[in-house]
Amino acid sequence: MHLSKHDLFQMNDEWLKKLPAELLLEVSKRLLHDVKELQDRLNQNPGNSSRPPTSQPPWAKTGGSEEQSGAADERDTADVAAETAGSSTEETEQAPPVDGQRPWAQKGSGKRPGKQPGSAGHGRSQKLAITARCEHRPEICAACAAALSGDAASQAYTAWDEVDIAPPVEGLIGLTFSVTRHTLLEVSCSCGHVSRAQPWRAPADGQWDKVELGEWRLVGPRLSGVIVLLALRMRLSRARIRELLMELFELTLSTGVIDETIREAGRASLPLEDALVADIVQAAQLHVDETSWPESGTLLWLWALVTTHTVLFLIGPRSREMLENALQDGFAGLLISDGYGVYRAWANRLRCWPHLLRKLRGLAESSDARVSGVGQEMEGIMKTLMAAIYAARIDPPPEGLPARYANEIKRLRYLCEAHQTDQHSVLRGVVREFLYDWDVILRPVAEPHLPLSNNAAEQALRHWVISRAISHGTRSEEGSRAFAFLASLIETCRRRGASAWQYLGTVIAAARKGLQLPAIPAIPATV
Repeated sequence: MHLSKHDLFQMNDEWLKKLPAELLLEVSKRLLHDVKELQDRLNQNPGNSSRPPTSQPPWAKTGGSEEQSGAADERDTADVAAETAGSSTEETEQAPPVDGQRPWAQKGSGKRPGKQPGSAGHGRSQKLAITARCEHRPEICAACAAALSGDAASQAYTAWDEVDIAPPVEGLIGLTFSVTRHTLLEVSCSCGHVSRAQPWRAPADGQWDKVELGEWRLVGPRLSGVIVLLALRMRLSRARIRELLMELFELTLSTGVIDETIREAGRASLPLEDALVADIVQAAQLHVDETSWPESGTLLWLWALVTTHTVLFLIGPRSREMLENALQDGFAGLLISDGYGVYRAWANRLRCWPHLLRKLRGLAESSDARVSGVGQEMEGIMKTLMAAIYAARIDPPPEGLPARYANEIKRLRYLCEAHQTDQHSVLRGVVREFLYDWDVILRPVAEPHLPLSNNAAEQALRHWVISRAISHGTRSEEGSRAFAFLASLIETCRRRGASAWQYLGTVIAAARKGLQLPAIPAIPATV
């Protein structure tokens, strides 16, 4: 029978000192038994128990131990040696299976998985009915730079089809698809040179090595906006998006095309990041929070910078430089955050009271009666002050809250100072946190209109935390960059009452032609 919380609550140093030697030995045995069992529970992980992988902390999900890494290196070396040794015998005969070894467990052919270099490819099997045609003519001669007449003889030399969502028709609901045949023409100049029209392509960008941006695309800009919305806001995988388009619209797109479309949308819209940063820097209040985010086995963090009408997500390390680079040393407003040390670089800030109350609740539920008493008293004072702040927002007291609750604040300060060197590590850490941020924590008592929580940032992250559990993060730096900024635009459009996918469509359409991007939807006027 385990010692219950009620039993532990009654045990302290004085009680143990009064026990006879025989009873003290029996109590020690029971405590030792419970400690060993609790230690075993703490050591449980998905590798040695039935716990799910999601029970691991973020920092334990990436990388392995040195022993596992060494074993993996040994396996890789063995595989290479086996391939080298077997290359000469593989052409003549196949080695007999080892006794007890299953046929499918034998060494493979040594070829790379997937399509082999030089093998025949294939194009689209679905035939699309053309609903519109668009011809592209060269405007000037590529040789002599003379203007080419529109009446000059021309002929087509290549073309591509673009599937897109047609503009809405008044009075009709639903989506209608269009297929436009874009034809590139070649025109003869009087100088004798034949010039060809070329689709616009964005120049190479080191940040987007594997992401092309240009006019020659199967997926049109408005359909691209829908695909981005399905992937990020609706949290559908590439395969599920493919299935949905086929089931509802009988449109066949490969998962590769869908993934390229999402990455291209990220590259097309990234220049708008400066506009979002400018809105955030000018805000009066900024809520900030971060959560873990895996990127191909590397542990990074998803940051959320949230104002009333603007949201900016960033993926990167959990460091002070991330926030400084985002705010560009130009933010003079009020920063609302939890107790993470990075935020202490900003003097004009507030602490989230629910975070503090949860820590005090943990102290109040401690098995140590003394620690529990301190936690309950501090929690009671904080709840009293919180209730007074909410009441003051409706009916401000004439003398002000600091004067009215001076005794409670003094008692809270005394408890913190009395236990800042306490032997109990958790209690010591909590009271030191209060003392370090004393003025920041109690600032809303003197200014009741200020927010008490950081719920705005936590709520903005909640949707993407669920997405992380489904997708297990991103797989490349480009994917993280596209994911973070597309999520920023979608959430910002939602807060401003604009259609995210339609706005993304206009952004992608302009970016594919190298035109100036449309401005982010304006903040709606208050009624």
